[in-house]
Amino acid sequence: MTKRYWACIKFLVLLTLCWPLAASANQVDRKKSELDVLKQRLQTLQQDVRKNQTQRKEAADGLRQSESAISNGVRQLRQLDDARQRTQGDLQTLSQQAEATEDRIRQQQAHLAQALKGAYQRGQGDALKLILNGADPNQTARDLRYLAHLSRAQHEMIEVLRVELAKLSDLQQEAAQKKNELTQLQATREAEQQKLLVDKREREQVMNKLSAEIQKQRREISSLKRDERSLTDLVERLNRVMAQQAAREAARARAAALKAQKKQKEDQREVSTSRKAVAVNTETPTAFRSDRPFSGLKGLLRLPVAGELMNRFGAPREGGGLSWKGLFIRSAQGTAVKAIAAGQVVFADWLRGFGNLVIVDHGEGYMSLYSNNESLYKQVGERVQPGDAIATVGNSGGQPDTGLYFEMRHQSRPVNPLLWVK
Repeated sequence: MTKRYWACIKFLVLLTLCWPLAASANQVDRKKSELDVLKQRLQTLQQDVRKNQTQRKEAADGLRQSESAISNGVRQLRQLDDARQRTQGDLQTLSQQAEATEDRIRQQQAHLAQALKGAYQRGQGDALKLILNGADPNQTARDLRYLAHLSRAQHEMIEVLRVELAKLSDLQQEAAQKKNELTQLQATREAEQQKLLVDKREREQVMNKLSAEIQKQRREISSLKRDERSLTDLVERLNRVMAQQAAREAARARAAALKAQKKQKEDQREVSTSRKAVAVNTETPTAFRSDRPFSGLKGLLRLPVAGELMNRFGAPREGGGLSWKGLFIRSAQGTAVKAIAAGQVVFADWLRGFGNLVIVDHGEGYMSLYSNNESLYKQVGERVQPGDAIATVGNSGGQPDTGLYFEMRHQSRPVNPLLWVK
């Protein structure tokens, strides 16, 4: 009885010891199944990311065409406005000349009428009457010479009047032509304005599509990273479960703490990337002349636009892996972007990631770069002076915020722009 009792006790103890192992084995099987599911999901997400990257490239190509059209449209509107102002000035000048000519004509008509009236009153209007009246021949000769002189003077006044009338007619015709040109310029400008509105609407559609794709990609990439971390944690837990039950609980606690720490870091990263300004710029370039080379202007320049500085040079960018090689200055759309110093435009076109981009060569291997513009005012080969408007602020190139991304480079290497400004 006693032996059977102890045998039962041993059996129960053995069953008690083996039960957690059996439960652990079942849990390991379940975790392995979950691991297979996660691996399959990971492969699917990776395929989706590659697909979205291709779609993003196609959207960026469409963005280039739309933003380039907007840049050209703004430049053409500016040229049409300049031409219209010149034509209005010409028309005003012609009107003033026509008024002055009319005044001279009225004065000449009055003088001619007065001369004719005086001649009639003096009775000197008939040369034959002077010859036949039997007066002194010498007096008659003098009167005839005076009458001939008066006749020539009247003829000259009539000729001048004729010329002035012809000039007035020409001025009136030229003024009418300028009015027609002004009307055509106004019609052309209205057509260009409508075309620009269409281009902007198309650009907004492309931007909305691109922004949606970018947000979708970010969410998928973030989800992918979380799944990779979860997968790693899961494999580690499985290995610990197979090794020792007690260590598994401690590992779960450490994993939970690690996850909380990562969540805290992510929250801190989100707070740090909430796009708060690190500084504010209020001064912009003004015209100046200097015989110094560009290297001698260090500490004397000003940033291209006024606005909020959203980053520091050399600081890590959102997402990690890269650092800021320039400054992003948040500013209102349409604000003039000014050249920081004299130089020559060596690039003025759309570039993926930078949108409408202008690059100015200042000599000695120094260049300044102005990107994400709405419109470009200058073309390759043009010379610029300090303070010249070379573009307008925008958010081309897929930039979510409106502003200017500005870089300075020496021998192709980025330099800190804040070391060059006052």
